[in-house]
Amino acid sequence: MKPEHRHLARDSVQALQALESYIGQAKLGRPLPVSTNSTAPPSLQALEGWLAGNSTRLQQLLDGTGASQRLGGSAAALTAAKTCLSARLHHDGFAGRPVMSILLNYFKRPSVIPRIVEATRQSCDSVQLACEISVNVDNPHEADAWAGQARAAVPGLVVPVFSANLHEARGYNRAAKLARGRYLIIWQDDQFPPAHGKWLLDMIRVFDAYPQLGIIGMNTYRLCRNREMTNRWGSTVWQADPRTGVFWTFAQHVDFAPLAVRASIYHEIGGLDENTARPGDCGIWGDWELTSRAWMDGWQVGFMYVDGRGGDGEPGGTHLGSSAEKCWGRQQHVAMHLFGRRFDQVNDHLCDRVWLLNMLYHRLPDGRPCPYNISAADGSYDTRFGNCSALLPMARETARQDLSALEAAALIRMGGAYSAAAPLPPLQRSRSRARVQRRAATLRRRLLGTPVGRDVNLEMQQRADEDEALGIGGEAEGGGLG
Repeated sequence: MKPEHRHLARDSVQALQALESYIGQAKLGRPLPVSTNSTAPPSLQALEGWLAGNSTRLQQLLDGTGASQRLGGSAAALTAAKTCLSARLHHDGFAGRPVMSILLNYFKRPSVIPRIVEATRQSCDSVQLACEISVNVDNPHEADAWAGQARAAVPGLVVPVFSANLHEARGYNRAAKLARGRYLIIWQDDQFPPAHGKWLLDMIRVFDAYPQLGIIGMNTYRLCRNREMTNRWGSTVWQADPRTGVFWTFAQHVDFAPLAVRASIYHEIGGLDENTARPGDCGIWGDWELTSRAWMDGWQVGFMYVDGRGGDGEPGGTHLGSSAEKCWGRQQHVAMHLFGRRFDQVNDHLCDRVWLLNMLYHRLPDGRPCPYNISAADGSYDTRFGNCSALLPMARETARQDLSALEAAALIRMGGAYSAAAPLPPLQRSRSRARVQRRAATLRRRLLGTPVGRDVNLEMQQRADEDEALGIGGEAEGGGLG
């Protein structure tokens, strides 16, 4: 089987095994784990329907890829798949895990402790999304206050670990190791989330629609590191994304915090670099260093404005007294020069890639100035280094084909086809993944000199054959773990 088919089959096998367990528990009258804050877990009938749907889904995948024929029939292939594809489990397939893990590095702000816990609970509950606060308590003298929150809050909402002034890079990495959510949101201990959790759903929609997107910032951002004088903030200028209905933009860099990362990617690229600062030092430049590594590893970075986020009104600890000089003077000097030695050679290339992605996927509303060609009369900012001209059809198609190969690789590297809203999608998802693979194959054939007409005919035949084999376009199958 091709890698993308093997991953889909592995997802289905894990879903079947989990559903069989849940059905057994339901028959014994045991409560079922869920991944939302809803009080209505799936019924036994719903679980049995999902089991039948996922069995059909796996069988169609095995038949459509030729595995059944090679293994002696559909029944033999199904048995082999359930055995041979059980070696690896995707954490996203476990029911009862939180969807969001808020990573907090806390240090000496006792007045915010109950407020930030309650604000997070309210925001997540408003959209029935399971969340947790994974907090590194960097001042052990306040351990009792956080232990009290762990006892008083919703069970599992507050997950503390107690350290001794590790500060940002080590503190967030430690909190990330405790986290069990699909998405990690780096949060600061002087911030409160909006009362309503629409921003969380918007974030999930964007991540689900763009599999290469690894990081979404929600504080400030830059479209281009070398050609902008300062950060941008507030709502983006583009029209709402037609895929998601969300206002957002691709960006070269985004700042702490909030800053959301797919959990799998955070661990894959190594989290925050602890070698750039000593314990107790601030994590300045750590956000840009993280986003640069994400781009270099084949992922993408975006920005989405979050309206309604508040603060405690007190200055941050790194802005006071000697701590300010220690962070914004000495530590910034060290981290800035390290960043330059690592990434100065690729900054312009990444800037151009961000422009290309924005031109491919975003549109400028009528009458709005192009963000690549604006300036202020007082000289406070000047971004006249590009334009928002639409790509020519040939250039657009070439870019899409180039990017499709990276998107296919991202889908395979993520390993699972799970979504926070529906853990197992119907087979239509596999069709889109296969189309991406075909486009990449077409590009390779063109580079090797195969006639274009032959490519088109071959692609049309492959699409028809695969759609027929996978049963696409027929009655929808049941999917998901609920």
